[in-house]
Amino acid sequence: LFAIPGLALVGAPLMGMASLESTGVVSQLLCIGAIGGLSSMQTAQMGCKLGMVGMAGGLTTTLLGMPSDAYMATAALLGSGAVVGTAVGMKVEPIALPQTVAAFHSLVGLAAMVTSIASYQAHPVPGCNLHNVASIFGDFIGGVTLAGSLVAFGKLDGRMDSAPLSLPGKNLINAGALAAQIGLGAQFLTSGGLTPLWATVALSNAMGYHLVASVGGADMPVCITVLNSYSGWALVAEGFLLDSPLITVIGSLIGFSGAILTKIMCDAMNRDIMNVIFGGMNVVAKKKGAEEVKEHTECTADGAAEILAEAKNVLIVPGYGMAVARCQNSVASIAKTLT
Repeated sequence: LFAIPGLALVGAPLMGMASLESTGVVSQLLCIGAIGGLSSMQTAQMGCKLGMVGMAGGLTTTLLGMPSDAYMATAALLGSGAVVGTAVGMKVEPIALPQTVAAFHSLVGLAAMVTSIASYQAHPVPGCNLHNVASIFGDFIGGVTLAGSLVAFGKLDGRMDSAPLSLPGKNLINAGALAAQIGLGAQFLTSGGLTPLWATVALSNAMGYHLVASVGGADMPVCITVLNSYSGWALVAEGFLLDSPLITVIGSLIGFSGAILTKIMCDAMNRDIMNVIFGGMNVVAKKKGAEEVKEHTECTADGAAEILAEAKNVLIVPGYGMAVARCQNSVASIAKTLT
């Protein structure tokens, strides 16, 4: 049934029955409603459908607002993107979704960097104005998102060592890089030019790599929510650059929802949110040759069965580890036996 109003939303501007502005406003409201629908299991499917209709309307207004000579290139890009996205989506298993999301976030960061540099090249007006602020901001956030997402993908997919990167003076490295970025931003806003933008590309990617690599693999799911928030703010910058209220609204939704989800996950996993955001700032780098002796408790299958049999109440908390171990059926069998 949602296909009927969806087709009406897409077809209205095509047939001249609605303006692009009004269609864009309705699309924005549908995307906001989608976030509200996803807040409950009972309304999650409705939220997904509202989001799909809203994105379809937004895509329609974007295409109709483009010059006609760009339609061929746009069709080629949309077609190739749809083919690659469908192939990847059909191939990925459910337990591999976190690293897949991280990989897709890197594309958002790349798009933000390219858009920021290209937009300034198209409108090279030096000075401290909204367009230039959005350019340097989108360039920086895009670079951090790009490199950080690739590191998160590598750690979750087993292509990189999951141990945190603990360089000596890592907090000073992060602080120095941030200070250097502030200097590049000030130079760009005062004198303009492409040099600060390209320098930001190098610096922001280095910062993104160092920030995420300094966090252990067990905390990568939380890092992904942080990067999800970053990708939303990168979209906000793109919305200002492209004069698109729809992109700005969607970016704001992603940015705020990602930040809220990060706080919720950090509380649930007993993690320090500042430690996750700022690359393990509270974790002291290990000295060379120092070995940490950890305590461990061994338990056999018989011992676990005895503990479960003597327990009055048993709480099973499913998580990512259970999905990776593929032991859902075994856990269900244990729960059935205990009841």
